Amino acid sequence: MITSITTNVAIDKMYIVDNFKINSVFRVKSVVPQAGGKGLNLARVVKTLGEEVVATGFIGGNIGNYIKELLAIEGLQGDFVEIAGESRTCLNILDPVGKTQTELLEPGPEVTPAEAARLIEKVKALARRSKVVTMSGSLILGLKPDYYGQLIKIVNEEGALALLDTSGQALAEGIKARPYMIKPNQQEAESLVGRPLRDEASQKKFLKDLLNKGIKIAIISLASDGALIGTEDSFFKVIPPAVKAVNTVGCGDAFVAGFAVGLARGQGIIEVIRLATATATASATSWRTGQCSPGLIEELQEKVQVCRL
Repeated sequence: MITSITTNVAIDKMYIVDNFKINSVFRVKSVVPQAGGKGLNLARVVKTLGEEVVATGFIGGNIGNYIKELLAIEGLQGDFVEIAGESRTCLNILDPVGKTQTELLEPGPEVTPAEAARLIEKVKALARRSKVVTMSGSLILGLKPDYYGQLIKIVNEEGALALLDTSGQALAEGIKARPYMIKPNQQEAESLVGRPLRDEASQKKFLKDLLNKGIKIAIISLASDGALIGTEDSFFKVIPPAVKAVNTVGCGDAFVAGFAVGLARGQGIIEVIRLATATATASATSWRTGQCSPGLIEELQEKVQVCRL
């Protein structure tokens, strides 16, 4: 089983608006509501890949109830901590004509120390049943920056693999707890070390430093240019196949989902990399976040280029 943690879940509303621009009024062409937050996007992809997944995190209010209804419709299993606050709504405005994508993300509610403690206990129980536990996205208001670090220590103690996909101080603190894998993008990695990482040499040094801190798999995501991946004994440059992308929101979540599935299945690192990259690439071809075609994923795996450095 795979457990996916999202501390700040949301209703994600996708607005399709032709020729979108600011300071104007539009009639929205289409509205697509979906249970969202990075970990829920990830859980959706894990289910598509045929693995058992449980989504957890904080959820509250009428929006929280709506999120649970949408998850049930999709057949996604949720085991959340109910909070007093109201879960958030986020907007993604897609303009197919201008080929732009604009996101508006609400901050979400604030959790209490008691609510935070309840999720720690829930994750401990779920980790005992899981092969992989993923932690995705920003921390909800009310949590200390080391909260992911606390969860990682618990997951490690329970014998599961902890995969961390976050940024900023939450990432810096999480690294101290030695997650099995982290996956910052280039901007997040540069923010972490406070210097540019524009060439392969500087990126490899960044990954080596992470590996020396006890992380088993360190990744820099390079968007359409693929990724640079470091393990205990090898470095890989990954080049995804070319596709016609229509919505890149959630591609990083799909990548982590593919990685989690490959690790849970006990696949070799190159197989895992191919699955994760193909899954992320397939995600970009769908308007709906986290909607990947299993057939397309299988087809794309053969086209992923994995070069050992």
